[in-house]
Amino acid sequence: MCFSIKRELTKEELKEKAKQKEKEKKEEENKAKEKEKRKREESERKEKEEMKRKKKKEKKKRHELKAKEKQKLKHRTKK
Repeated sequence: MCFSIKRELTKEELKEKAKQKEKEKKEEENKAKEKEKRKREESERKEKEEMKRKKKKEKKKRHELKAKEKQKLKHRTKK
């Protein structure tokens, strides 16, 4: 009789261990998902910043080109 009680406790312990392992597995999956999400967000943020930089550079280039054209036009009209 005492043996069967001990065996039941072992079964309960095994169930608890299985639950704990399942819980740990889910936590690890959540951590991995969160890490992937942060990585993706960081990548998107960098991409946006790069696009902003490119647009700003393009705008500056266009502005300089317009200024040069204006200068040429002024120079031509002076002659």
